[in-house]
Amino acid sequence: MPVFAYKAIDGSGAVVEGRAEAADEASLTTKLEATGILPLSMAPVRSQAGRSGSTAGGGTLRRRRGPKSGEITQMTRELAILVAAGQPLEQALVTLSIGTGTVAALAAQVLARVRAGASLSAALEEQGPVFPRLYVNMVRAGESSGTLDVVLERLADLRERGEKTREMVVSAMLYPAILIIVSLSSVFLLLTFVVPQFETIFKDAGAALPTPTAIVIAIGRFCQDYGWMVALGIVAAVIVVRRILAQPGPRLAWDRAMLRLPLIGPLVRTLATARFCRTLSTLVGNGVDLPSAIALSRDVVSNTAVSAAMETVITGVRQGRGLADPLAETGLFPPLAVQMLRVGEETGRIDMTSAHIAEAYERKLEAAIKRLVTLVEPALIIVLGLAVGGIVMSILLAVISINDLAF
Repeated sequence: MPVFAYKAIDGSGAVVEGRAEAADEASLTTKLEATGILPLSMAPVRSQAGRSGSTAGGGTLRRRRGPKSGEITQMTRELAILVAAGQPLEQALVTLSIGTGTVAALAAQVLARVRAGASLSAALEEQGPVFPRLYVNMVRAGESSGTLDVVLERLADLRERGEKTREMVVSAMLYPAILIIVSLSSVFLLLTFVVPQFETIFKDAGAALPTPTAIVIAIGRFCQDYGWMVALGIVAAVIVVRRILAQPGPRLAWDRAMLRLPLIGPLVRTLATARFCRTLSTLVGNGVDLPSAIALSRDVVSNTAVSAAMETVITGVRQGRGLADPLAETGLFPPLAVQMLRVGEETGRIDMTSAHIAEAYERKLEAAIKRLVTLVEPALIIVLGLAVGGIVMSILLAVISINDLAF
C-alpha cells in the first residue's frame, strides 16, 4: 500500500505534517477527517529524493514543483479579497490553505510562520525566491501603514499587468517563430531528399549541370553529410552564449547593444519605461519613500543597462535633485515620460503620473509589437518563397538543359 506525506490542520488550528498508508488520496482524506484532521495537501512518497521535498512546519517551501507566477498572483488576489472583506489575516490564510494544490501548500507554510509570531512580510520573505523583494517590501509597507488589503490588491493588479504584457510579447513572437521553423524545415527537406533524386537523373543523362543547379546539389549533399554537425554546433553555440550572458559584464554589454538596435531598441526602452513607471506608481502610492521605490522598481526592468543606470538616479534623488533630472541624464527614458514625471514631482502626484505614463507606454508597446509582427510575417514568407523558388529554378534549369541536348 502506498505511503503518503500529508499536511493538515488539527483540531486546535495548528498545521501538522505526517505520513500514512492509504489506497489513494481519497481514502487518506476520509481517514484523516475521521480523526478530526483537515487535510491541506498530500503526495505519494516514491523515493528518498521525493521524501526530501517535504518540509518542516514553518520552513521554506521545498516542493517538487514550485508555484508558478500566475498561482502567486491568484493567491495575492484571493488574499486581498478576504482581508478587504474583514477576515483576519490568520483566518484568511487558513481559507487559502484548504486544498491540495501548490497555492494551498504555500499558504499553509505562511500560515504556520504567522501563527509562530512572524509578520506576514517576514513569513513571505522566508519562502526565498517565491516572493520577490518588491513583493515583500510592499507587504511590509502595507503592514506599517495599516493598508494591507489595499497593498495586496495593488500587488495583484501589478502582477496581472506584468503577466499580461509578458503573454502579449510571447504570443506576438510565437507565429513568427513557428514560421521560421517551418521555413527552415521545408528548405532542409528539399535539399536533403528532393534535390538528390534529381542528381541521379542528371548523371544518367550525362549532361553538364548548370552552375546554379550544381551549387544547390552541393548544398544538399553538405546538408546530408554534415547537417547533424551543423545542428549540434548551433545548439552548442546557444548554450555557450547563454552561459556567457549569465555573467554580469557580458550581459551588460549585450543589453547595451540591444538598446542601440534599430527596431529592438525602442521596444526595449518602451517596455522598461512601462514596467518601471507601473511599479513606481504602486510603491509610491503605498507610502514607500522615493529612493527605495526606485531601487525596487529597477528590479522589474530586465535590461541590465537600464537597471544599472538607476543607481545614478537613486544617488541624484538622495542628493535632493529630484527624479526627472537624473532620469533624463541617463538618456534611456523617453523625453515625454521624463517631462511627465517632472510635472508629477511639481504637483506632488508622482504616483498618479507614473500610472498614466505606464498605461500610455503599455498601449504603445502593444501597438509597436503588432507593427513589428506585421512586418516580420511577410518578410519571412518572402524569404521562404525566394529560397524555395531558387531551388526549383535550379532544377528547372537542369531539366531544360537536358531537353536541349535531346533535341
